[in-house]
Amino acid sequence: MAIESITNLRRRKEDQTWTQSSKPFYEFINNLSDSLLFEILYRLPWLSVLRCKSVSKRWNSLISNRYFVKSFIHHRRQQFGMHYLEPSFTLLLQYTYDHKNILPIPSDNSDFFISRGSNGGIDFLNFLPSIVERVKQQYSFRIESSFNDLLLVYCFPNYHICNPLTKTWFTLPLLPYPMGKGTIVMMGFICEPYSCEDKDDKDPCVTTRYKVVRICSPIQRNQIEMEIFSSETGEWCSSVVSSPRWLSYFNYKTIDVGVVACNTMLHWVDVDKSDKMIKGFVGFDPFNDAQQCCYIDPPTGLLRDEFISLGVFQGRLRIYQRPWLPIKACNFYVWELEDYINAGTWCLKHKVYFKDMVSDYPGLVKIAKGFHPPVDLLAFHPNDGDLVFLQFRNYVVLCNMRTGVLKFAGQLQDMGKILLGNSNNFVTVQAKSAFVLRQPLFPTQLFPKPIPKPIPPPLLSRPYRRFSYEV
Repeated sequence: MAIESITNLRRRKEDQTWTQSSKPFYEFINNLSDSLLFEILYRLPWLSVLRCKSVSKRWNSLISNRYFVKSFIHHRRQQFGMHYLEPSFTLLLQYTYDHKNILPIPSDNSDFFISRGSNGGIDFLNFLPSIVERVKQQYSFRIESSFNDLLLVYCFPNYHICNPLTKTWFTLPLLPYPMGKGTIVMMGFICEPYSCEDKDDKDPCVTTRYKVVRICSPIQRNQIEMEIFSSETGEWCSSVVSSPRWLSYFNYKTIDVGVVACNTMLHWVDVDKSDKMIKGFVGFDPFNDAQQCCYIDPPTGLLRDEFISLGVFQGRLRIYQRPWLPIKACNFYVWELEDYINAGTWCLKHKVYFKDMVSDYPGLVKIAKGFHPPVDLLAFHPNDGDLVFLQFRNYVVLCNMRTGVLKFAGQLQDMGKILLGNSNNFVTVQAKSAFVLRQPLFPTQLFPKPIPKPIPPPLLSRPYRRFSYEV
């Protein structure tokens, strides 16, 4: 008979003690009613709640319930009051010369920490299996678009919709090849909450449907061919959309601006083929079955022969323009589209002069007041209409367009190494791909197809009930 060592005896005794002491607690938790467990879980921080989904199928089902998410959001609003009106976010910069470089810049009030690691952004999306495999083979990937806390990521040959906060993803079916050899295409991504609530219910709907749209360069002047993926069907479908005006083929200006989602519509710029002048903006609502796009005229005062950038501030479309010619490059303009429903009216919100900018960082002021300052738009601040993220050479700057105050927000990096702000007039690294990753009160849940309306969980007795879950 083998003699058991003292170490093994001690370890076996500890295991037995832990099992005996933990078993009653496990049984206690397991025997809790759904209503009581419901009350406990929605009071936890959102990150802890997400971890609790892996405890059991029962817990996962309860937390995935739409009524649980509504209760969680309602509790946070009561707990933090008006502070929830300023949700946290993370600015993501992806460099055009090497898509493996992603610089995350969290907002001051963000409780979501993103570790970049030493792989220059690969670690940020390492939960996507296809990206890990492609990177091992020295292939690049790119973030195509963002909407709230979701990203549309392309890694040949697949598109993925993912939530970096929860590290969940959904791979779209393979796309059919575009019509015609060498056809230029652009991708758009947009989400919309379901209209699944009663009229008297003011709580937000927490189930989201989304569309991914591949827009082909117009072959016929008044029609656009598209491929649209719908989360409601889980499939791609072909569509031909008509235009009220003649459209031009996509060119470098169109591709540079890209597709911007705002007010359930996708927007892109229409540029004349011959003189490269900006003619207007095209809007398309993929949730509407009308199969027709709208056309928005440019604002008065826009320099139509210059480059522009499109952005969004709290559901309103914005234009940023900084003239390129040195004689005009002393300022930049920001227009905002108002009265969106009635064809829209552009309003000049800001005209900012570089010579008036001030900062606690002398280097930023020197760049701003230099000859032909190398400044590009990254993104509009999602919570403050006066703030904008700009790129000053290799610096990321937060600019107050009303006061002219510049604040240092970050610095571009190459595989974890900081890139210095070079002294010449050219930008060493172009961080043109910028995305705002929002952090809502509860992360958006991804479903390939919409889930059926769930049955509300049983309620507690009146003394323990803080508010109603009923719809």
